[in-house]
Amino acid sequence: MTSLGSLPDALRLTPDMLHPAFWLQNALDATQVADVAAINHEIAQSGRIVDLGCMLADFEDPLKWIEPSPPIHSGYFHDGRRLDALTQEQIAMNCQVRPVDEKFGFSVHRSPMGSWPTEHRIFGQRQDLEFDQVQQTALHTFEPVLILGESQDGQWYVVQSCTYQGWIRKTDVAWCDAATFERYRRVSDPLVVVGRGVYVEPNPYGSDTFPRELEFGAWLARSSADSEYLGRQAPLWHYSVDIPTRKSDGELAVESRLVSRSSPVSEGFLPAHRASILNSAFALLGDRYGWGDSFNRHDCSSFIMDVYRTVGIQLPRNSRSQSHAVAKRVSLGENWALSLRSAKIGDELYMPGHVLLYLGEYHGSHYAIHAFVGYLQTPGASAVIANQVMVTPLELYLRSGEKRYGEALESVHGILP
Repeated sequence: MTSLGSLPDALRLTPDMLHPAFWLQNALDATQVADVAAINHEIAQSGRIVDLGCMLADFEDPLKWIEPSPPIHSGYFHDGRRLDALTQEQIAMNCQVRPVDEKFGFSVHRSPMGSWPTEHRIFGQRQDLEFDQVQQTALHTFEPVLILGESQDGQWYVVQSCTYQGWIRKTDVAWCDAATFERYRRVSDPLVVVGRGVYVEPNPYGSDTFPRELEFGAWLARSSADSEYLGRQAPLWHYSVDIPTRKSDGELAVESRLVSRSSPVSEGFLPAHRASILNSAFALLGDRYGWGDSFNRHDCSSFIMDVYRTVGIQLPRNSRSQSHAVAKRVSLGENWALSLRSAKIGDELYMPGHVLLYLGEYHGSHYAIHAFVGYLQTPGASAVIANQVMVTPLELYLRSGEKRYGEALESVHGILP
């Protein structure tokens, strides 16, 4: 049985509470399958994600779609030095977009996307290395993007994905023509990564001579290559998938590669029900918190987004947009504990700047699983740093100490039926 070591008593956890089966045992409708197409249509109609197909209909001048870069804040470098005016000016100059011939592309691996085209990491407080003001999110492997332009130094693209617009290193993107873009931008029956430790086998005769790790939530088209051997390896216990690579001139090349059938992957999307959502969420239990997907990990909203990607539902990137993406939501009053008794396992709980996945009530306390930074056991106490995906009771206090997590909740959202 899992040992909980010296976790604070305030968490009120027992070993069996760290498994989805504990929370699912009394959920009578946990396997009711949702209409994914209808949910994705509702999210698209909300205007909270970008329909790349609609953009393509008016894409003669990509520059007109570019949103102004946010102001470059004061801050500190990784080594504690203050961000100087000269560097700020250089970054601002590099944000002046130049047109490019390339319009369509795909990320070739998990790829950071930032507010500005710079290699610098900028932090709001000296020696606080959690919140990089540059990095905002990360693209998944083989995620489609529209290329809007390039930086002044020619090293960065500003791109639009369905969830975010930002700057990405050119070496992280492979460009292609319109026909190729249409061919690969929709994946109907992918191989879906639903856990950690999934690798593409190396191909010493291709572009990768070492295993390539695939991130949680990635969607990969299954290859139609009719070859007995891939990279001179017999595909006996493997899935064959399409993997994006980048030619020397930056053009997209797609290779058929192998993924072991013993890996935590799903042939097609997981069934769109609450049991799948919980199983996916708990697959990330203990993962390090990563603001803006730093460290190839998750913050609160990307945790929720990627969990839903495993069932084929594409949510917006940030928590505020997620909270407005579906109509089925219930506002919570002052008696939040009583109100939550009508919530269902797997519902999303939203508060300003944070989102959690509801697990249920146990011995009078309400619990959730979420990616978060930390909490207070009592007002005025020192902050307990978590920085990971955890199961916690909602009676814990926010790091500000002003409210409990439950008291700060504004609404409950049911994306699934």
